[in-house]
Amino acid sequence: MLAGGLVLGVGAAFTLAAWTDNEWVFGQGANGGGPGTLNYNMEQNTFSNTNGTGPSSWGNKSNIPTVPDPDVDGALTFGALSAALKPGDTTYAPMQLRAAAGSEALVATLAEGVKLGGQEVDTAANSLSLYNVLTYQAVQKIEPAQCAAGNLNGGEIVVPAGTALNLNSQVPILLPKGDDASTAGAPVNLCFALTLPSTVTDINLQGKKTIPLWKFTSSVGVTPQP
Repeated sequence: MLAGGLVLGVGAAFTLAAWTDNEWVFGQGANGGGPGTLNYNMEQNTFSNTNGTGPSSWGNKSNIPTVPDPDVDGALTFGALSAALKPGDTTYAPMQLRAAAGSEALVATLAEGVKLGGQEVDTAANSLSLYNVLTYQAVQKIEPAQCAAGNLNGGEIVVPAGTALNLNSQVPILLPKGDDASTAGAPVNLCFALTLPSTVTDINLQGKKTIPLWKFTSSVGVTPQP
C-alpha cells in the first residue's frame, strides 16, 4: 500500500503539470511598434562676413577642424580689428545654434575650449603664448548685427568677460524643436567677444596669431545647472 501510494502521488503531479497555460506580453509604444527613441541633432551657423548679416549656411560640424578656412562653415568671423589687436582691444563674432529638422528640443552647453594643435604647436601663425593671454566672453540672445557692432546689451551671459580661452560653461542654451518633422527649431543667437587684455605688456606677442577652438555639446533628459 505504501508503494501504491507513492505511485499515485507521482501520477497526480504529472497530471497537474500537463494542464498549464502561458500568456506572453510585449512592449508597445503609444503609436505602435516597440519602445524607441527620437532624433536629437544640433546644427550651427556661422557668418562669413564681419557684420553678421550674411547668408545663413547651416551645417553639422561634429569633428574638430584641422585647417580652419574662413570660407567654410564652422569659422567664427571676427571683425577686422582681430587681425590688429593691441592691449585693451575687443573684437566680436556672431553665430547661431538650433535643433535640426526632425529633432526634439535640446539643451546645449559650451563644453570645451582648446587651441588648434594643443600645447605641442607654438608658431607665429598659431601661437601658444598669445592663446594663453587672450580672454573671451560669450552671450546668447543677441542679434548677429548687434553682436558684430559690439553691443551686447540685453543678452544673457554664457561665459563672463575675462574668461581664459580654455574654460567652458555650464550655462544652458535651450534649443527648441521645430513645429513639425520637416522644420528646424528657431535659432538661438550667440556672440563671442575676444579680448587682448590691457594688462598684457609682453612685446614678444607682436606679429603673432593664434587659432582657438570651442566645442558645443547638446543633450536631452538632463538640464545642466548654471
